[in-house]
Amino acid sequence: MSWSRREILRFGLTGLTLLTGGSLLTACGWKPLYGQSSVTPSGNATVDANLAAIAIKEPVWERDAAPFGPESVASRAKYDARTGQILHNALRDGLNPYGQPSAPAYSLDIELSESINRTITADEGDARREDLTLKANFALRDLKGNELLKEKTRSVVAYTVLQDPYNDLEARNDARDRTARQLAELIKLRLSAYFATHG
Repeated sequence: MSWSRREILRFGLTGLTLLTGGSLLTACGWKPLYGQSSVTPSGNATVDANLAAIAIKEPVWERDAAPFGPESVASRAKYDARTGQILHNALRDGLNPYGQPSAPAYSLDIELSESINRTITADEGDARREDLTLKANFALRDLKGNELLKEKTRSVVAYTVLQDPYNDLEARNDARDRTARQLAELIKLRLSAYFATHG
């Protein structure tokens, strides 16, 4: 295989660009958020080690856990334990793939709320497209119960309503799964940023 001058010049310029870009990132103070070089400001542990030391409590809903109990309100979304389970498992896998820590240094409390909004309706008033919004209020605490971080985040997923009960249920459940996984990534990112700056 022979190399033309143009290919050699292109590969050389690409390598020079990557080398220059890496040098500029290092010069501006950029450092990776995850991995062994993600040392916290205290220098005691990496961001990954701090994330692995978080005990994730089971997410709770901001409404009554019983969908048809005396406290339930028709305008609120129905209770869905599966969404909380998916969020919990996605967070556990993202923070510590080996499971809950045996000696946690932090705890994470999560409160969920869900809403469904019609975004497109047909002439006869039937929904054709809906947005499912899953909101999470979360708090990171140390072992003494001191609140280190308290924030809110949300995820919105749109899905099509086909006016077919089975397909509509599947579309809504898929939207719940996706919003729960997206929330887990957003919470992990925010916790990582916290440990990278305050850890």
